[in-house]
Amino acid sequence: MSPACRTAEPGPEILHEAARWFVLLSSGEASEADRRRWQAWRAENALHEAGWQRAQAACTLFSGIPAGQTRPAFDALERRPGVSRGRRRTLGGIAGLFVAAFAGWHGWRVSDRSADHVTAIGEQREIVLADGSRLQLDTDSAVDIAFSDKMRLVRLRRGRLMIATARQSRSDPPPFLVETAEGRIQALGTQFTVQQASGSSAVVVLESRVAIHVENGAGEAPILNAGQAARFNRRGLLERRPQTPADAAWHKGMLVADAMPLGEFIDELARYRRQPLHCAPAVRQLRISGTYPLADTERTLAALADTLPVRVEALRADDPSGGQIVVARK
Repeated sequence: MSPACRTAEPGPEILHEAARWFVLLSSGEASEADRRRWQAWRAENALHEAGWQRAQAACTLFSGIPAGQTRPAFDALERRPGVSRGRRRTLGGIAGLFVAAFAGWHGWRVSDRSADHVTAIGEQREIVLADGSRLQLDTDSAVDIAFSDKMRLVRLRRGRLMIATARQSRSDPPPFLVETAEGRIQALGTQFTVQQASGSSAVVVLESRVAIHVENGAGEAPILNAGQAARFNRRGLLERRPQTPADAAWHKGMLVADAMPLGEFIDELARYRRQPLHCAPAVRQLRISGTYPLADTERTLAALADTLPVRVEALRADDPSGGQIVVARK
């Protein structure tokens, strides 16, 4: 057969794109718009369709295998008797594309670039959701929104938020849930805050009630009423306590301290500053009280020096710690 009559082969770029489509469609997160774009891409030319068929045939071999085991599984397959060198080369190339596409897609999914809403350090933002509920994002936070006829879901990737659910016209509206790494908080006609910490989540109920459904919990979901706060992990509640003025002050742009250790105060203030902020060990246990603006951390630091036996000093720009600000004893 002459080269002019030979069927054209899809190149690496087309195979890579086909593998990326396969990963997205296999993930269970592809939208109808994604599927329309995939169909349009396949119909664009014969090479795209050929690339899709090649990637589908090869990637199906690996799609049920955990990401970390894909390459070992391919290596085992490659060593099987009866697999031709050409077939091994084809599978190897597409398996590599599959692994690369999966890694790239997964990295994008878990990064803030793919979140529906993100706030920068020091930024707070209010968002009106599709059902009329209000969501306020705290500094350095990221969320995804997934509303459907069956469920209204806000997924808190990191940071802190406040939800004020809107009154619904339907008699049986879909449940409103906030999801964290440790479980889901179900709104029971309420206003509440949720914070994602390392290994735990914190909830403060400002109005009405919420139910806490932990990831690995058993039995009935604990109910928190207005004025209560709790911290939980995947197994259950770690702490239940009364709400304090400091719990709800952040969404009004204030940091409230009531005999708070200075170290804790500085750690919280640091969340609203791009420049790192640390407290010297010698003064971490000093107590501070008062109400301070989060939008003007320089003003707050100046107030510390006026009210406590401490000084605020900026390290040299060439200091190994990166010019961090330190609070130390006068």
